[in-house]
Amino acid sequence: MNTEHLIERLAKDLTPVEPLRRPGRRAAVWLLGTALYIAILAVAMSALGFATHAGDARLLLPQLAAIVAGVLAATAAVASVVPGYSKHVLVWPPIAAALVWLGTLIVGSLSQRQELVTILSAEHEWLCVAQIVIGSAPLVAVLAMMLRRGAPLNPALTAALAAIAVGILANVGACASTPHANDAITLVWHGGAILVLVLVCAWGARFVLTWGAARRGVSA
Repeated sequence: MNTEHLIERLAKDLTPVEPLRRPGRRAAVWLLGTALYIAILAVAMSALGFATHAGDARLLLPQLAAIVAGVLAATAAVASVVPGYSKHVLVWPPIAAALVWLGTLIVGSLSQRQELVTILSAEHEWLCVAQIVIGSAPLVAVLAMMLRRGAPLNPALTAALAAIAVGILANVGACASTPHANDAITLVWHGGAILVLVLVCAWGARFVLTWGAARRGVSA
């Protein structure tokens, strides 16, 4: 069998594959749905309402930094399942934005000088932790379905970026429903909840983001 006949046999009856949309567009669709979901969740659980603190730059700045970090992390997660994107280009922007968010909380914590015992004993924060962890479940599920259609080049990294996006945006919803005047409490409780979410998602990525799922997604 010559090369031309071999190529002809291999190419016979192949099903055309529709390429995925650009990562920015796919991320934008998820982010729009996420914004609506978090807004509804925040309103449903709202105790005071974020509007009463809208003019306080100290409370607003961390939320703006968190939103930027969430958007960048979601875009990076979607792009990470597309071959050809540089890992360094993907990873550093969301990490830098997340560090800015953490920095705003750390600076605020230093100025407030809250005792660690007081921070850890803030039992009312369990509601915010539940909102971040449990409330994030639908967002993680939808984003995982989108990511499974791409190539699982680095499942742990992809899952970590997705978890950062989900967790940090859910944190915005928690702060919107119950504004936090204490940055140290937000840093410890919200940051801890997001860290747990990232670790769990990164560990479970091997079971979710697989090549088998990618092939099924392409054929779907």
